[in-house]
Amino acid sequence: MRCLPDGLTGAIMALEGIPDAAVMLHGPGGCRTHHAVLATAVSGKGDDGIEFWEPYYYGYPEVPATFLEEADFINGAYARSVDGLRTVSGRSPSIVVVIDSPGAALIGDDHDSAIAEAGLAGIAFRMREPQASVPATEGCDHALAEVMRFLSPERRSPRPGTVNLIGLSMMDRDWAAARDELCGYLEDMGLEVACCPGAGSDVASLVRSVDSELNVVVCPEQCRELSEWYASMDVPSVASPAGAPVGLDALEAWIRAVADASGRDPSAALDRVRGCRIRLRDKLAGLRYGVLRIRGLTFSVAAPASVARPLAEWLYGYMAMIPEAVSVDPGSDPDQAEALRSFLESKGLGRAWGREPEECGAVLADCVTAVTMASSGMCREGIPITYASLGLDDIIPRPVYGIAGALYILDEVFHGTRGM
Repeated sequence: MRCLPDGLTGAIMALEGIPDAAVMLHGPGGCRTHHAVLATAVSGKGDDGIEFWEPYYYGYPEVPATFLEEADFINGAYARSVDGLRTVSGRSPSIVVVIDSPGAALIGDDHDSAIAEAGLAGIAFRMREPQASVPATEGCDHALAEVMRFLSPERRSPRPGTVNLIGLSMMDRDWAAARDELCGYLEDMGLEVACCPGAGSDVASLVRSVDSELNVVVCPEQCRELSEWYASMDVPSVASPAGAPVGLDALEAWIRAVADASGRDPSAALDRVRGCRIRLRDKLAGLRYGVLRIRGLTFSVAAPASVARPLAEWLYGYMAMIPEAVSVDPGSDPDQAEALRSFLESKGLGRAWGREPEECGAVLADCVTAVTMASSGMCREGIPITYASLGLDDIIPRPVYGIAGALYILDEVFHGTRGM
């Protein structure tokens, strides 16, 4: 059984992906520590914390908290909520979101009144549910949808040639590198990326995003509710039928899906992918017999279905690797999950479906699972592909999406088979 982040973590990371937003966690310090350290590690903001040695922050610029104590759970912690909000507002965020920890939610502190008393009406709001009982992707999605409902921007008139990139957040591995590459393909098609909700776009960009012509979906699991909200504002969303842009085949399908929906020419974007294919062909040809060591190598993959499906299909079809165990995370897109199951059945590999990662050649999963299985000798290579983690301290970006993602995965597979 894998240990995956929950919806509370997903919500906090999504909100921290809005650079001028502040997330105040109403709860004990222990509930804050992991989230503050993780958000600081992957946000890319570069704050060293020196200016944040004050109550509610205590050296970490992300996820200030009210640090509830035992008596607060008995007597209530309304005063802490008010004082915390005043401290957070002193840094002039464009929006403040109050989230209860699961335990603090049982206290029932009146955050709406606290927001009014702190003078933050119209700037701050509380999320009604801590999201701790739902998958991380769902918590991420819900938090961003709640922000848009709170901002309640008015759609004036569509701006021709503008799109939003949705379904990508700080929960994703090396999210900024993935965002920049995917935005580059859209720009190659003559599209302007107006907003990337939860992936570095500020509140002003979120407000303007309702005037975009189209949403381009990266990972559907991270933006179902957000897509529905945009649809209510007459902004349609396009998702690739092949799933997220993981592996070169799915990346090409993603580019073509955007081109079909927007009426744009995908040639320049596809040329970049073809160039990568040529470079890979030449590299693999130069390795000669060295390539044979990965043919028939078994692998396990566990991820949201929109990621697991294109990855499994690409490793099987392009690298001749054999799936040993394939499972999809809770909250996975049902259509992508069924397409993945059907693919495995069609190749006579149905036995792999629904099995958690197990001993094999390569394990592609969340960081904890991949690294733990590799260190315990259960696989030759553990490859983290989902969920940002404190264990990922690479300097060279290693996203999962796009060309960079494909090269990262291939590098790791080849490195793991050295000496075979």
